[in-house]
Amino acid sequence: MALKLDSIIIPRSCVGNGTIQNNLIPQKIGIFTWRFLKGRIAVKTELEKRGIVLDSLLCPMCNNVTESIVHAIFSCKTAHDVWVGIFKWWKINLPSDITLDELLGGTGYGNFSSIQAKIWQAIMWTTRYIIWKNRNQKVFNNDSWIAQKIICEVQVKTFEWIGNRSKRIHKDWHQWLYDPINLGFPAINNRDPG
Repeated sequence: MALKLDSIIIPRSCVGNGTIQNNLIPQKIGIFTWRFLKGRIAVKTELEKRGIVLDSLLCPMCNNVTESIVHAIFSCKTAHDVWVGIFKWWKINLPSDITLDELLGGTGYGNFSSIQAKIWQAIMWTTRYIIWKNRNQKVFNNDSWIAQKIICEVQVKTFEWIGNRSKRIHKDWHQWLYDPINLGFPAINNRDPG
């Protein structure tokens, strides 16, 4: 049912072959992803489209560029540093020519098994959500806006969520921090050639 609704509501070009559901993470992340894809995130350009008068359309984080969804989540300096850190954590080179569709879908990197691809997608979606949450905490509560803090939050939350939602993945914090792609996959990593 969700796949059918996704194909009607969200163009395939926005989500690749996937859906906006991922049972490894809370529903609020899927809802945020849906809102993100529909342009329903309250960045300044979207607020202006709805007739809300603002003092400035500049990004409240960098004050250099008009705040769009893409800028707030991907391009702003700290957000970009978060993405670089997430890709580095997973030992994946962040391509300079990465497309928005690839970042939205969270798939297409490395030679992943289906469960590894699902975990990577959960990481990508959670990263967007936590970047947005931290952006709001900075804007409304003057909290810190530091890439390493956001990366750590992504690591902690996804470890907790994925570990509690999957029986196939064993929880090992040290491995999650240093070799997350191989977490709990001995059958994949040590395949018997026979």
